[in-house]
Amino acid sequence: MRRQQILSRLGSEPPATWLGIVATVAVIAAGTLLVYPLKAVAPVVSLGIVYLPAILLISTVWGLRLGLLASILSALAFNFFHIPPMHRFTIADEENWVALVTFVIAAIVSSTVAGLARARAVEAERRREEADRALAELEALTRERDRMQAEAVEAEALRRSDELKTALLRSISHDLRTPLTSIIAGGSALGSETLTAEERAELSAAIVGEGNRLSRLVENLLDMSRLEAGKAEPHREPVDLAEVLDAAREGVGNSASVRLAIDPDLPMVDADAAQLERAFANLLENAVRYSEGRPVSARSRLVDGNIVVRVVDQGPGIPESEWERIFEPFQRGDAANTGTGLGLAIAKGFVEANGGQIGIESLPGQGTSFIVTLPPQAGASA
Repeated sequence: MRRQQILSRLGSEPPATWLGIVATVAVIAAGTLLVYPLKAVAPVVSLGIVYLPAILLISTVWGLRLGLLASILSALAFNFFHIPPMHRFTIADEENWVALVTFVIAAIVSSTVAGLARARAVEAERRREEADRALAELEALTRERDRMQAEAVEAEALRRSDELKTALLRSISHDLRTPLTSIIAGGSALGSETLTAEERAELSAAIVGEGNRLSRLVENLLDMSRLEAGKAEPHREPVDLAEVLDAAREGVGNSASVRLAIDPDLPMVDADAAQLERAFANLLENAVRYSEGRPVSARSRLVDGNIVVRVVDQGPGIPESEWERIFEPFQRGDAANTGTGLGLAIAKGFVEANGGQIGIESLPGQGTSFIVTLPPQAGASA
């Protein structure tokens, strides 16, 4: 820190020249007066060193030219006032000539060194200013990069929002219209006097089924909306996973095709029972849809301290390139164009909201397994 302050002072513009001349005369006069009391304790020839601090001061502050002037004036003053013969610019003893020449050389060298120090200080100041400019430019570039990244994130969010809105409109136009059309047609047909009791019962069951389908669609849309908005905060409590899976199976249309295999020694989990039920119901419903009447299984057991539930279907399988995409909203499998495309996205959202993970294993033509991993209740033992 001290060195930086010295270099900063050296690198500044020197004071006015006239002020340097006045200072030169003043410090040489002070040095000349100081020699008088020192004559009593040291040889006169050796006292020339008294002038060196003054010469260094002038050289450092005003540069080499005034430093040389100070050197010459110091030599003249020292010679005139202190070297015999006194008050004359002549030197009687040759040794005094050697002392005087040595003094002048030292003065010139000190002036030169001071000038070099000033030049180095100026160069250091210039480099510091360049570094400051480079740093300022870098900070400006960093701010610009951050601004562009923020704009890119915002643009991506807007794009995804537009895609979500478009997909939502497509889903509503098809998935809402279909059950509504069936309900309206069935309701109108029930007013016919030609229907038998059996036909009325079939129509009534069809209307109830389409109503349930419509209700599930609305629930999925609401669940997806809460997940997208980050408002699906789970209400955690100790949950028996066997009860959750059983309730999820009952919510599936073709529940008879779903087989549960639950380890009776599974520990409890800290989770939102309703959210886990919705997640497993969507997984089971998806498995039933793609199995096309073939059995679906849900097996749970403890693996490496975590609860693992595998939902296995016997459908056409999913290519590995599609594994990430199928968990996005409104993505439907290629094998069937049924469903809203929200089930897997909601299942993933609710599982992760409750501290779990969901993965997939699948081979085309050999079915698909969805693997849900959940941490057990803290302190619970298997």
